[in-house]
Amino acid sequence: MTMDVLLVLAAYLLGSLSFGQIAGRIKGFNLADRDTPGGSGTYRQLGAVWGVAVVLADVFKGVLVAYLSLFAQAAWAMPLMGAAVVAGHNWPVYFGFRGGGGIAPTLGFFGFLYPGIALVAVAIGLSLAGVYWLVFWRNHPKNWYPLPVGAAFGYLYALVAFWPTGAGFWAFLLVSLMVLLRGLNIAQRKRLNP
Repeated sequence: MTMDVLLVLAAYLLGSLSFGQIAGRIKGFNLADRDTPGGSGTYRQLGAVWGVAVVLADVFKGVLVAYLSLFAQAAWAMPLMGAAVVAGHNWPVYFGFRGGGGIAPTLGFFGFLYPGIALVAVAIGLSLAGVYWLVFWRNHPKNWYPLPVGAAFGYLYALVAFWPTGAGFWAFLLVSLMVLLRGLNIAQRKRLNP
């Protein structure tokens, strides 16, 4: 049990490595002062190369935590490790609890453990983000960004797909709650500071 608690703590600490914040510091500013320091905020502030690099690094930390979850002994550890890596990404202890939205580490964690479900969820999310962009967002860019809108549908699909898998469902439900809480926090901050 002690090992499992340490694995959950390690998942949070790995998740707290905010690569968007690190990229901003390399460029000489605090990215969280300008935007959400995940992949999309890094893309908006630093360009495509930095944005893609941050997304890949954030996906990798999800993969690393998923790999570490294979060493957990208790059934509760894997779901909590998934929630912890995303919570660390969203509220990183090293960067004043100002992090990204949680989509990339979610993709890494579940892409490693459940690649089939994750691939379909990504396809749904990206497809609907593209449709949303074409039909609505490009003419109304002050509203929700396309990726979070599409991701919401990918998350809904995954929740339904994970339902019969037991631990996968509980892990995805906890991770989805972390992403939802962060999304609501970002939306409130955007509404208060347009």
